[in-house]
Amino acid sequence: MMTLFRRAVLPLAAALLALPVSAMAGQRSYAATHGAAPFVTEHLIPGSDLDLDQVDRTLPQARVVALTIDDGPDANDPRILDILRAHGAKATFFYIGAKIPAHHDIARLVAASGNEVGSHTETHPMTTDLPPVQREWNLAQAEKALASVGVTATWFRPPFGDVDEALAALARRHGMATVLWTADSQDWKDSGPDVIRHRVTERLVPGAVVLMHSTKASTVAALPAILEEGKRRGLRFVTMSEWDAAMRQSVTPEMALLHPAPRRR
Repeated sequence: MMTLFRRAVLPLAAALLALPVSAMAGQRSYAATHGAAPFVTEHLIPGSDLDLDQVDRTLPQARVVALTIDDGPDANDPRILDILRAHGAKATFFYIGAKIPAHHDIARLVAASGNEVGSHTETHPMTTDLPPVQREWNLAQAEKALASVGVTATWFRPPFGDVDEALAALARRHGMATVLWTADSQDWKDSGPDVIRHRVTERLVPGAVVLMHSTKASTVAALPAILEEGKRRGLRFVTMSEWDAAMRQSVTPEMALLHPAPRRR
C-alpha cells in the first residue's frame, strides 16, 4: 500500500521520485517539511477528525506551536526540562520503548514534569516494511515500556515519518493518534546550533509542529534561542494534546465554508 506521505508528495515533488529506493527511504518525511500545504490533516495527523484547513490561525488561541522531541529517553532530557521550565514552554517527548529500561529514572522524571510522553515504537524500525505481526509487537512492547513509567500514550510518532493507513489504524486501536510534523530541525545531521535554529524558526508559525531529537547536544544548545524567537513572535510552545485542543477551538464556520471537509472513506 502506498504510504500517505508518498501520496501527498507525488504532485508536489516529481524530482524526488527520481531518487533511488535507498534515497527514498531516507526521504520519507519529505512532504512533512516541503509540502505546499503542510497543514493538511490527512498528512499531518492521518485519520484525524480535525480538519486543519478549517482552523483560523489568526485567532489568539491558535498562536501555539507543538514542540516534539524524539528518540529518548536520553541523558539530555533533564537539561531540556530545565530549558523548557525557564521559558514557560512544554513539549511532547516521543520515547523508544527499548531505551526506557536504561533510562528509567529520566523517563519517570519527564513523565511527571507536566510535559507529555508519546510512543516512538519499541525499536525504531521502518515500520511499514514490517509484516502486521511485527508492527503490532513494536507498538504493544512500547506500550508496556511506557506503562512502566506511568505513561499511557495518546500520541504516536512513526519513526522516519514512515506511515501508511494500516499503521495509523493500528495506532488508533492502541488509543493513539499518529502525528508527523511541519518544521523539521534535521538535527540528526550533526548540524551546529545556529543551523538548527534557522531550520526551525523559518517555519515557526501558528499551528506548527516542530520535530527535534534529544540525542544531540547541538539540539539542546539550539533550543533556548528557538524558544526565545517563538516568544518574540507571540507564540506559545505546548504539548501535542494542548496543540490539538487549541486547533479545535480555532475552527470557524467561515473557514469551514472556504475549505469544505474532505470526504471520509
